[in-house]
Amino acid sequence: MKLLVAFIGSILIGIATSGYSQPLSLTTQEVETLKQKLAVSTEDTSKVLSLWRLARYHTMTEPQQALVYATESIALARKLTYTYGELVSLQALSFVATITGDWQTGMRTAYEGLRISQAKYPDLIIVFYNLIALVYEKQQDSRQRLEWLLKAYHDPKLASLPNNGKWLIYHNIGEAYENLNVLDSAMYFAKSIDVHCRRLNIPIEVSYANAIMGRVEKKRGHYPLALNHLRIAIRFARQSGNLFLESEQSVDLAGVFQAMGQSDSALVYAGRALDGGRKFKNLVLTASAAKLLAQLYEPVNPAKAIAYLKLLNATDDSLYTTTRIIQTQNIIKSEQQRERDLIDAKKEYDYAIRQKTLIGLLIFLGFMSVVLFHNNRQKQKGNAVLLAKNREISRQKDEIAKTAEQKQILLSELQHRVKNNLQYVISLLEIQKESVSFSTIDDLIRNNQNRIHSIALLHKKLNVDEGVKDVDLKRYVTELAELVKDSYDTRETHVSLFTTCEIDTLSIAKALPLGLIIVELISNSMKHAFANQPDGLINIEIKQQKNTKTNYLGYIDNGTGFDFNQLQTKGLGIEIIKGLIDQLNGRVETRSTKGFELKLYF
Repeated sequence: MKLLVAFIGSILIGIATSGYSQPLSLTTQEVETLKQKLAVSTEDTSKVLSLWRLARYHTMTEPQQALVYATESIALARKLTYTYGELVSLQALSFVATITGDWQTGMRTAYEGLRISQAKYPDLIIVFYNLIALVYEKQQDSRQRLEWLLKAYHDPKLASLPNNGKWLIYHNIGEAYENLNVLDSAMYFAKSIDVHCRRLNIPIEVSYANAIMGRVEKKRGHYPLALNHLRIAIRFARQSGNLFLESEQSVDLAGVFQAMGQSDSALVYAGRALDGGRKFKNLVLTASAAKLLAQLYEPVNPAKAIAYLKLLNATDDSLYTTTRIIQTQNIIKSEQQRERDLIDAKKEYDYAIRQKTLIGLLIFLGFMSVVLFHNNRQKQKGNAVLLAKNREISRQKDEIAKTAEQKQILLSELQHRVKNNLQYVISLLEIQKESVSFSTIDDLIRNNQNRIHSIALLHKKLNVDEGVKDVDLKRYVTELAELVKDSYDTRETHVSLFTTCEIDTLSIAKALPLGLIIVELISNSMKHAFANQPDGLINIEIKQQKNTKTNYLGYIDNGTGFDFNQLQTKGLGIEIIKGLIDQLNGRVETRSTKGFELKLYF
């Protein structure tokens, strides 16, 4: 009987690891049979697996229904204490939640599955490595994605997996290398998959491999080769019956046609990709297709370009809001903290055992001393030691409670700061909506990216050890200035940037408008100041004046110069600067001979 149970378990593990998170291929009759079983079956392990199979089947076609089946399967597995059923159901839920944009659920369930599999089902650890990597993929964090994939790649059990599972890890690693522009490594994995999976007749992996090779060849400028690989990828995606994968690869093909100047073909494939993103409720694919369509329609139909840009902004808001990313990061941090707490708890437990053993020995020796020598002195010392330790434990407990309360206050204040600074972003976009239109969509996107980067970098430089009110100003200004300059760098003009900051810290209330002023000044210089000269110079100086105790910002470029106060030069950036200066209660002086110079006292 035990051998039979072990055999059945090995078969189920093989099913779970063979395709990882790929949808389960079932006939219509099989799906109907499973649904009929659910209507009449009792709450047993068979029902758990039926719910799981239906969740896997509906992953790409009806993701919301897949979420319902997976959630119900997890609840029943936990009720029955059916650990394997819980694990495979967590796998299904993590995958469908991640691809539909619910990264918090995807990451939380993946970590939960990893923890359970490490304790009870080591054969499934690789599955959850891959799912954690998938969340990072959707967040466009290729370095973290590659880190988790390499854990799977170096796991000794990878070699014993069925082919589908092994090649899935390979193609994910190839994609991560391609995203990081390590093109030779990406090509190595893609070619290996293509050769072996054609021989093993695994069409979906052949499709993935050719898609990777197509994107690599596009980056290398080999557009005919890129077209050939991507057409092969779409053909094998159709052969495997994976319409979602075909939609993903359509946007890659559209990008190649765009690079070749074949806008009609690019529009066709970008439209197919957008239809697929909407059909499968995949926000990442929808955003990619909308961005490409906006670029394609910009020169020929601005109204359509604006409509697709609005769709892109709405989709990005759903995917990449600060709150969602922070929530996902908090899940990761809480899991890591939980692991550290377990290690600390084990150390404390071992220490307590040793301590109690020692105390017991002391008590025994004291008792023997009383019996043999009629002297209770040793026992009194033992009691004094215990009392002192109890007092020490009580003191440590009070300190821990006080620390926890302080951390909660810091967290609340940080959330308040995030909310206020997101309102900055909304206000800037509202101002921009009422301003004159930008010459290109790229210019619009770059300006907004730099403003949002300013706020994101501000939070990164907060001193969270002592509070969330002060910013490491020197690092903040230096990194922000370089970031904005690099976003506009061109090969026609070489611009040198020099930044000097003598103020160590500044309150977030003043650092935020100061950072946005620097963003607008550098953006204005990079776009307009150096148009007709091969070299440019920007110098930024921040210090506190000793005589007046006021802060000073000096900004100089050696470009064409302009009159800061002249009506004709006013634009959105200048209006933003002036509004921010008023917010700082600042006084400004400007000069426009031999370049542009601004002095701000605040």
